[in-house]
Amino acid sequence: MCGGIATKLNQIPKSELKKYYDDRQIAMFVSDGEFKSNYWDKRPILPIMRGDRVELKDWGNRDDKIDLPKTGWAKQESVGDGKWNWLNPESVNILADKGVEKGVWFNFDDHSMPGLLVKKGDEERVYMLTQPADQNYLEKTGHDRMPVGNKTL
Repeated sequence: MCGGIATKLNQIPKSELKKYYDDRQIAMFVSDGEFKSNYWDKRPILPIMRGDRVELKDWGNRDDKIDLPKTGWAKQESVGDGKWNWLNPESVNILADKGVEKGVWFNFDDHSMPGLLVKKGDEERVYMLTQPADQNYLEKTGHDRMPVGNKTL
């Protein structure tokens, strides 16, 4: 899988950051020069391209009270089989220069990866698309799923 991402902070409008983070958190991003988010953060967030705008959205769902898949990832095969159709998913690009899985960082050659944006009621969530891991990814991360997209380990 991919449990976290990092991308250049200058790609994300400050107005979007202010929707999710306080001034102290934004100052930490500014000092690092990059936006980082991990699925296991208190509130995981992903930057997406929606049309020609960058937006921040909640990453997946960990809340039993929300009627959305309780995960942060969508298997490419299940999307292809129509198992996500009930949510009318919108294809988006998740902005990510780097990803991390089990402490192993890797680069996204295209600086993004595909994701699904779903909406149910007032809730909008982004799910990362995954595929079966290739041998290199499996050996380096120990995980049998990897994000869809061009990666360099």
